[in-house]
Amino acid sequence: MKISDLLGKKIAVWGLGAEGKDILNYLKSHDVTQDFILINDTLCDKPEGFAGCDLYCEQRVAEGCDKADVIIRSPGVSIYKPEITKYRSKVTTVTDLCLNEIRDNHSNCKIIAISGSKGKSTSVSALAFMLTKLGFKVGLGGNIGRPLIELMDGEYDFLVAEISSYQASDLTVSPHIGMFTNLFYVHSEWHNGHENYCRDKVHMIANQKGDDCFWVNAQNKQLVDYTEEFAARRRFYDVESGFYAKDRCLFYKDKNVVSLDDLKLSGTHNLDNLAGVFSIVASLELDVKAAAEALKEFEPLPHRLQKVAFKNGVLFINDSISTAPEAAIGAVNSFEGNLVLISGGQDNQQDYSEYAQCVEKNHKVRAVITLYQTGPKIMKTLHEQVKRGDISLIEGDSLEKAVAIAYDLLQKNGGGTVLFTPTSPSFGFYKNFMERGNHFIKVVEAL
Repeated sequence: MKISDLLGKKIAVWGLGAEGKDILNYLKSHDVTQDFILINDTLCDKPEGFAGCDLYCEQRVAEGCDKADVIIRSPGVSIYKPEITKYRSKVTTVTDLCLNEIRDNHSNCKIIAISGSKGKSTSVSALAFMLTKLGFKVGLGGNIGRPLIELMDGEYDFLVAEISSYQASDLTVSPHIGMFTNLFYVHSEWHNGHENYCRDKVHMIANQKGDDCFWVNAQNKQLVDYTEEFAARRRFYDVESGFYAKDRCLFYKDKNVVSLDDLKLSGTHNLDNLAGVFSIVASLELDVKAAAEALKEFEPLPHRLQKVAFKNGVLFINDSISTAPEAAIGAVNSFEGNLVLISGGQDNQQDYSEYAQCVEKNHKVRAVITLYQTGPKIMKTLHEQVKRGDISLIEGDSLEKAVAIAYDLLQKNGGGTVLFTPTSPSFGFYKNFMERGNHFIKVVEAL
């Protein structure tokens, strides 16, 4: 279904957050339709400009769905809800509408979409930055914070989209080029389990056709396994016959493309993702050397191994985007010198064994301070698996105290890095990882 297919239809928009409001305003301002139904899982106010529309919330959701010709599902609305299952034939999404519209009506625009459990925001941002520096007109949107509908009135050489598992789960169209960074255990509740999460994630490329292809991190076994069904279009990165990361450098075969020390990015795991990004650049037959030179100007995104401050020999790193143990492991392995870790968040039924093993093996980790709902669970796993005697394991009761303890400990030991890497989601304590990261920044600034 394309945006043009909505002409004159009675449209229900389910989910009245930022994306829901954007699609309402777009359809109204472009005279696609004036006949709207508003649906939201919880009680809410009607968006500005839509006071005359019927609003269906809570137990009345199904009633609103029944009256609509088309239902536009916002990403937060799970495809496993019974109402979505019942009305499947008339459900679409902003992402699906936009991708279909571009593939059908904008033949000069190539769609590149990146997904993965972690690293996709930095990957799409770096790719869009390099393509822009190479002289192309690039639209960047999707899960990164700018709904794709905001790009529909532009003309682009490339549309670079970050696609979440929520957005990928029911796509009827796929990008010309796809890329997956990794696949970890996250978001299981929305998907009714980890198996569904993995299948929904890789569904992003299920409808590729013609010369379309997608790139996969060869070092992530779970990702390789779940994309096996689509192996005919699959290409691998992080392999020695192509682009791969080694010794803080990105290589193409035996040639050094760029060193992490020359970039503003932190974290060796970013090199793994960049191996995929540069695989795309090379497949487009673009100037890899010029792209690598441009990347040196790329500014890291907030809350992703973000350098917050350096005080009295102590560096503070905000990695609030870390919502899984695997992400924290990558962060820990990205720094030299003494480390104090601050971890914890909302319980998402994750296994912290490998995180504990990382702490046990990495003697530069001098202390771990745990917080919030998963704090006791993480601490229990640490006590079971960390047996070395040169580390402090501390259960904290507030972020303020945790930062103060970490700061004091490192000052007494000649300096080092305080790494705020939660390993868990933020919900229940913060609205999102951005609010959590900003809290950490404020705490550090107040020292």
